[in-house]
Amino acid sequence: MKEIIYIQAGNFSNFIGTHFWNAQESYFTYEDGEDSYVDHDVSFREGRTLKGEATFCPRLLLFDRKSNFGALDDGLYGADVGEDSAAAQWNGTIDEIRRPPVSKSTYQSHLDDGEAVANNDASEIRYWSDYGHVMYHPRTPQRLPDLADYENTEGDWISNREAFTKYSEDTDLMDDSFRFFGLQVMNDMSTFGGFTHSFLAAFPYQVLSTLTIAIKKALNDALCLQGLDELSTLSIPIQNPATWTRGPWVDDIDLKRNLSYHTSSLLSTHIENITLPYRLKKSQDTLFSGSALLSLRGNQRIAHLSGAFPIDSDLTDLENRLYDLSLNSAKTSSIFQTSGCIDVSRGFSEALRTSYQEWRGSWRPQPHYVDSPAISPPTSFPRYFGSDIVPPSLSAFTTLETTSRSAVLFSQYAKLANDCTKQHAAIVQQMGLEMDDVKELRDVLRALEDEYRGDEEYADGDDHELGEDEE
Repeated sequence: MKEIIYIQAGNFSNFIGTHFWNAQESYFTYEDGEDSYVDHDVSFREGRTLKGEATFCPRLLLFDRKSNFGALDDGLYGADVGEDSAAAQWNGTIDEIRRPPVSKSTYQSHLDDGEAVANNDASEIRYWSDYGHVMYHPRTPQRLPDLADYENTEGDWISNREAFTKYSEDTDLMDDSFRFFGLQVMNDMSTFGGFTHSFLAAFPYQVLSTLTIAIKKALNDALCLQGLDELSTLSIPIQNPATWTRGPWVDDIDLKRNLSYHTSSLLSTHIENITLPYRLKKSQDTLFSGSALLSLRGNQRIAHLSGAFPIDSDLTDLENRLYDLSLNSAKTSSIFQTSGCIDVSRGFSEALRTSYQEWRGSWRPQPHYVDSPAISPPTSFPRYFGSDIVPPSLSAFTTLETTSRSAVLFSQYAKLANDCTKQHAAIVQQMGLEMDDVKELRDVLRALEDEYRGDEEYADGDDHELGEDEE
């Protein structure tokens, strides 16, 4: 059994997730004699429409505020299960106040009408649902109530944890039986960090978390990392795209860092790549085995995601094209050690394979390497390539590693927590925390720093942005 349940919590995570599921949908084959190299049963469940037609829906729970869903319809059966059941239990008069419906994007309208669609124009994307391909099960969309104009829970750890408790009680979310081999989680730390922590803690057993999205509110991020280190088999912090630095890694694309539609597509590409081995038909890799490969030197559960995309077939210097999305760094240094490593290449030419072997050949421990076919981007992919046309086939390289570089991350978070105990009491109070909580967090982060650093020395002054805590 390799089934995975996917969790997406937060607006940006759902931008990433929409690209991710469009990529999964592109692996389906419809011509006689064609056979996909991906095992769809890992990520999809089979169902039937109201017309009795067979269809596949993602094994997904998708959390966001109601206003962020855009024109997303009510799923496979055309009805909002939660709202209909609530109305059915009320015998009195019902006065309905409904917002004007959100119009569908041009792209979605063409899809619904069965018309040919061209790649999206970024200016037309308002919501993550504007470019989605897949059909969701009615229980997939989990619509949280919108906040009042005067409410701001961003970075509020306690309020976000309480939001899960209330939502779970109102919807009986955890009463459903979950049958799966692993759990893959994406969440916006600033708005859904506490929510996701409480969700994972509600399971009676440890689950696998392969991804964490970190956006703003660095002290909140530190709390999330502490909690995920306790609850998850593997966590991957991803820094806010607004803090990404320019460099050779984005020379071949016109990436707009202020557009979630753009940055989420790049992140989704690397997330999809590094988790692809768990969905391949001929692969024995699982979420559990992947976590074990990354913990060869101890119980290390924080990993770094790095990658290069797109890649020219004649590239000879692969290492210097990599960008560490977990630390905002394109630098490589011999002072850092790798405990475990998984590499996934897509569409590599012979020249690229040779370049890879020359680079990684002397690495110890040797990376677990998976070479897969090139990426065939769906029509929903952004047109940020030089010709304003999305190529039909793209190459990429993604690596996931447990590394002593994590000590730099924990050192900076520990310093931030320590600063808050001395001169930022207002931030602590705003987050609903006690000063003793922050001191305990600081000590835990320092212990994690020592665990990941080992006997190595590094410069604390390296310039890696974590985001800002605002008073």
